[in-house]
Amino acid sequence: MENGGVDDDAAFDRLASAVYIAARAGAVDCTAAFDLATSRLEVSPLDPDATELASLSLEFAEASQPRMAELALSLLAAAGFCPGFKEEPGWLASLEDAVRLVNRDLAATGIGRSCRLHVDVERHGIENAYVETWDGGTSYCGISPDCGADPVPALVAVAEDAQDPLMHALWAAWPVCPLHRLGVHAGAYQKAAVWWCGGDGGHAVAAIGEWPDR
Repeated sequence: MENGGVDDDAAFDRLASAVYIAARAGAVDCTAAFDLATSRLEVSPLDPDATELASLSLEFAEASQPRMAELALSLLAAAGFCPGFKEEPGWLASLEDAVRLVNRDLAATGIGRSCRLHVDVERHGIENAYVETWDGGTSYCGISPDCGADPVPALVAVAEDAQDPLMHALWAAWPVCPLHRLGVHAGAYQKAAVWWCGGDGGHAVAAIGEWPDR
């Protein structure tokens, strides 16, 4: 991440997180906004957004806050800042909702157990969420925070992440198409998250969370 004059990456991440949270709420601290702008200007001296943000930060005008927030978010994106669950708690809530739907399908298929979601920042050095089965199993890669930005991709990502540890916990494919007896996969179909079977050219078995009871 290009952080210009900020002393180190950790300090820039703290600054970026604080600015992002404030900017999403529509009001940016002028000192923090100025630090972000000057950091960007050291990397790209002619950046027009950074120049404008620095100028507005020095004016301390309340009427400039919406524009400052817009500029700050643009600069953070240019710097490669990726918000996590701290900055976007709604993303984590969306993934937790998705786990509840997967658990509904577990119950519908006769599995009297459930999964849970946990966040781990140590496995790959980045913050990801993981679906964990009752025996402690998880996938290797996990789910990036931005998957929670939209309900359909969130549900597909959670269902996909759940299948590997569920296979190991159950020693079987899950879920299985009742018509073709094939293991199915999560996917998006007609703007919905579904369990998709490859039998007979492919078909949606059920929406995720709406598996028919046995």
